[in-house]
Amino acid sequence: MFLLFILFLFNSLSSDMATGNVAKPSCQTQCGNLTVAYPFGIGEGSGCSRDASFDLICNSTDYDPPKLFMDISGNIQVDNISDSEMWVTSYVAFRCYNQLVDVTPDEEYSAWFNLEGTPFSFSQRNKFTVIGCDDFAMITGSNGGDFTSGCLGLCTRPDDVPDGYCSGIECYQTTIPKGLKTYNATLSSIRNHTRVFSFNRCGYVFLGEEDNLQFHGLQDLSNSSKFYTNDPIVPTVLEWAIQSNLSCIEANECKGNSS
Repeated sequence: MFLLFILFLFNSLSSDMATGNVAKPSCQTQCGNLTVAYPFGIGEGSGCSRDASFDLICNSTDYDPPKLFMDISGNIQVDNISDSEMWVTSYVAFRCYNQLVDVTPDEEYSAWFNLEGTPFSFSQRNKFTVIGCDDFAMITGSNGGDFTSGCLGLCTRPDDVPDGYCSGIECYQTTIPKGLKTYNATLSSIRNHTRVFSFNRCGYVFLGEEDNLQFHGLQDLSNSSKFYTNDPIVPTVLEWAIQSNLSCIEANECKGNSS
């Protein structure tokens, strides 16, 4: 389940790929409600994809219905694929405090994702987002060059928190560069929430799809009752591309995105 303070909607994304591509003969095409077509293929080393970087894993052992995962990292779930993009789940970095303003144990202060050596990069439809009234986050990464940016969530009263949009006060967003392949996001606090603990216990930071974020103001900041029983994840959009030096046969089979 998603964190209670965020409601992400996938806007009724189609369960099928947007292209009319088909899988290679004798290759599995279905995983749960997702249809997988070439250049992707189900099964590590199955020969059903264009190459190993397009291999996907269908886990029917641990999930009913089965769920699809990227082979480059077994814990990255695939939620949908189009002819140029892939929606995956990525993790939220979080930091919570108790009434003694101590950091609670087992916190995830950082979140990272590495796409180096793959045909994927992070779409600019994602925004680097920090949520909290006393929280500062840094993101570093690479898109062929070094990238560094930061976000600051700052407010002192419940009345400072607007409802329904990310205002730049308690919820702040910034863009990422085109072609970003790796990122590492770290979260810290300025005053350990000493001035805001009564209505804001935790801070959060993530890279996620901007269009599907609905921020519910003070309700989201103050409600962490299910926080420790749910993995904090958000939908993230990846762009994918195939190289232009395909053979004629491959080009006919693979009519998706190319570069």
